[in-house]
Amino acid sequence: MSVKIRLKRIGKKHRPIYHIVVADSRAPRDGKFIEKLGTYNPHTDPPSTILKIQKSVSWLMKGAQPTDTVKSIFSKKGVLLKKHLLEGVKKGAFTDEDANQKFHVWSKKNLFES
Repeated sequence: MSVKIRLKRIGKKHRPIYHIVVADSRAPRDGKFIEKLGTYNPHTDPPSTILKIQKSVSWLMKGAQPTDTVKSIFSKKGVLLKKHLLEGVKKGAFTDEDANQKFHVWSKKNLFES
């Protein structure tokens, strides 16, 4: 079974809000899903995103493939960086504390930029 992390459209007509979900790639866009990871609202300025980072990283480590839009959201929220750091820990490039320190520095820097 191929698993995708993608957007599920909800909301009113012409005012969509999206749930970020993990779903079987054969399931319809707004149909059955495995787990909800967060929400994305493109109508606020800047677009608001609520995301479970740890669950998202867990699914990425298991091999779930994000769509292009979700990959962009993950990149802005630091999910892809966190996955990259955890893979480095797994390979022995650095320790878990170093990875957490690097992620903390990155998140502090991006918190002030946005």
